[in-house]
Amino acid sequence: MALLRKIKIISLFFILINSIPVSAQMMSAESVLEEAAEAMGGIDRIRNIDTLMMTGFSQTLNQDGGSGPSSHPKAPLKLAVQNGVERYFDLNNLRAYQTHRQGFLFPFALAFGHAWAPSSQIQEGVNALNHPVAALRAAFEESAQLGSVSIEDDNIVVQFTLADNTVLWLGINQLNKLPAWVRWMGPHANLGQVTYTSWFTGYLPFDGIRLPSGFTTEIDWRENVVAVFHVDSYEIDVALPEFVASGGGFGGGGNSGVAVTEVADGVWDLRVGTNGGAVVEFEDHLLMFEAYGNEANSLARIDRANTLVPGKEVTQVILSHHHFDHSGGIRAAISRGLTIITKRENEGMLREMASRPAPNFPDALARNPQPLDFMPVDEHLVLEDATRRVDVYEVVGHMHMTDAVFAYIPEERILMQGDMFDIGWDWHWWGGNYLDSVEHFDLEPEIDIPVHGRVSTLQEVVSNIESQVAAARDFCARDLAVGVYMAGCPVKYSRD
Repeated sequence: MALLRKIKIISLFFILINSIPVSAQMMSAESVLEEAAEAMGGIDRIRNIDTLMMTGFSQTLNQDGGSGPSSHPKAPLKLAVQNGVERYFDLNNLRAYQTHRQGFLFPFALAFGHAWAPSSQIQEGVNALNHPVAALRAAFEESAQLGSVSIEDDNIVVQFTLADNTVLWLGINQLNKLPAWVRWMGPHANLGQVTYTSWFTGYLPFDGIRLPSGFTTEIDWRENVVAVFHVDSYEIDVALPEFVASGGGFGGGGNSGVAVTEVADGVWDLRVGTNGGAVVEFEDHLLMFEAYGNEANSLARIDRANTLVPGKEVTQVILSHHHFDHSGGIRAAISRGLTIITKRENEGMLREMASRPAPNFPDALARNPQPLDFMPVDEHLVLEDATRRVDVYEVVGHMHMTDAVFAYIPEERILMQGDMFDIGWDWHWWGGNYLDSVEHFDLEPEIDIPVHGRVSTLQEVVSNIESQVAAARDFCARDLAVGVYMAGCPVKYSRD
């Protein structure tokens, strides 16, 4: 019996040893990458491909998940769809070019969001490497520096660094040796720094090489999947079109030119381009409405505001709602020690945003870490001293942004808001929210200072909302007549 027990123990020992994955220390990065290339069709085949083109369709997560109606982690998110996608890879120069027609799968106030107009993007650097062929070609470049090898789940992970010091990680499946994913990091206005992982699935043979039929890209915030791509076809060594970009995104770039308009005594409109908001003077400080777009624009507005009244600076910022275009400057505002005032429900997301480190892409908050100073709004908050009163109210009946606030200066009868109304909108899908909110709190505004657009009278606001609602209804009717059913249709308007 003792001998049998020893045999069982020895057998179990060998079973356990054989079940342990190969140690990362036993592998070189070069050998792992060569095995991956071999599994796809051979390193020579991969190196000899000059161009690659894939067609298909994709969906992307609007604002990386920062545009849901609520800031709650389980709130439904908004998607855009791209059809007729053609993505070209210039593998000798590690560039990519994508063309598509995009439409939003949610009601959008500007016609281009539902126009399916052609759009094109030039993708360079790390943005062109979320394909296994491109990633392997980059890793095999003479200028690339291969790094550590590790094990993550069932993948062997190779780290490599490009000539511009960009670091990537390529996960190789231990069983079939095919690339499973590529990972990289990038800056993010709202989240500081984001890690992206693009997964490759459903490999099939195409002209002597195995290529994935599906791509799924996720970020390390709320486990959000920010893009999926369904491949319809591949073509190898096709002629490349001219790489010409068109279109753009929210909050991009920086513009330090701040236009200042005095609206009333101690109330100014500070605007960068068409976006901005009010600055209001109190006895010993200034209050700013919204930190819109990005760090550069928000800091430019704060710095310009601080020159308006000698001895007074901005100490508080009202955030109308959490959407990532409207909260793009919040990390910058926190870095200045400013108090953030918004709906109580937004606190959780704001703490997520403020707590994220950005060591590789240090923004203002990473350079000057500060804790979030948060002032919650429930139904109504009064900000008052001996010289000024500002009321902050929750927005009523706005399905675009349920955790939203607006502000009102009763003495000057000025209303400050973001996305309740924009004079530049083509359509208004939630037109009733403005007057519903005004009437709910028994207010009498005369002037509107918006985040988008320009300062307007209440008469202009009401007139434009009515025409925008009518235009949205016409749009729905035209689509319905040809059998198209768009999100947001039919338009509901509480003022009917």
